[in-house]
Amino acid sequence: MPGVDSSTQDDSRLTQLWYVSLEDYIIDLAWAPDGTKLAAATVEGAVFLIDEKQDASPAKLIGHHSGGANSVTWRHDGKTFSSAGQDGLAKIWDGASGQELASLEAGDAWVSKVAYAPSQNVLATAAGRQIKLWNEQHAVSYESSDHSSSITDLGWNPDGSAVAVSAYNGVTLHVPGKQSRPRKYVWKGSSIALAWSPDSKFIATGEQDATVHFWHVRSGEDCQMSGFATKVLELSWNSNGRWLATGGGATVSVWDCGGKGPSGRTPRLYDAHTTKLTQVAFQPDGELLVSADADSLLYLWDTFQHKNPVDGLKLPSPASCLRWSKGGKLAVGQEDGKVVVFYAT
Repeated sequence: MPGVDSSTQDDSRLTQLWYVSLEDYIIDLAWAPDGTKLAAATVEGAVFLIDEKQDASPAKLIGHHSGGANSVTWRHDGKTFSSAGQDGLAKIWDGASGQELASLEAGDAWVSKVAYAPSQNVLATAAGRQIKLWNEQHAVSYESSDHSSSITDLGWNPDGSAVAVSAYNGVTLHVPGKQSRPRKYVWKGSSIALAWSPDSKFIATGEQDATVHFWHVRSGEDCQMSGFATKVLELSWNSNGRWLATGGGATVSVWDCGGKGPSGRTPRLYDAHTTKLTQVAFQPDGELLVSADADSLLYLWDTFQHKNPVDGLKLPSPASCLRWSKGGKLAVGQEDGKVVVFYAT
């Protein structure tokens, strides 16, 4: 494949392990903590539990959100997972059987995101301007609508102490039980994607105006990176929090956020794609990066060793989500409904 550094390869760096077809656009995927199961949601609202140990029929349709689905997330112990829908509901599912355990009214007709805390049995839901935190008994333990517009994304601090949401006018940080009002990181623009650095130092946001904003969480200081071709929906931190990969066009940009942050620094640029990126994702426990574009090309990068991709392939249709598990497995959800799992080395 043009652009792939074949000199680094004796064999393919991406090996396909298995695939299933869910026959509808894959809107989201999430790995169970032990890496043996996937939760999947389709744009039409179907929710699947995929168990790779089940050879005969690994994908099990377990339920549905009327109007469509948006998001899936696993609890840290793998006992349950949750899905968000366009029916105003966040649903809780048993992680082993797929049985529906609860249906939660999230506060608006469109539930844009669900996210479990990293090490607690607390679920965050975002619906319209409303954020709610739900305890293990499926009761609301915290809620707020102190946002200037509908929430576009949310993410937990990696230590689980706080949850941040993006919307118009920047980021709002909620620290339940430790603040009288949420903390505001104000920016006169529309933040549409959010990602915490693994070391909790920074929150990065992708912006509607084709920029990336960085917030130093403790001080509140910020900086902005511009020059992207399109609005930035693709954000991914590497495992130690020093580097942030972004899309916003056909080039993968990797920003050095060490020390005081990326201000004044030039990103590393990785060029192989010729059309707009749809996904970028660093490994959670390594330095490999994967990227995908609107022409269905997928590239694997060893970003700190090689300037060119170390492997690449043409998918049957464009990737709609890329999800790594620890240990090198990569799940690729596609617009045509296929979920393909690779092993990367």
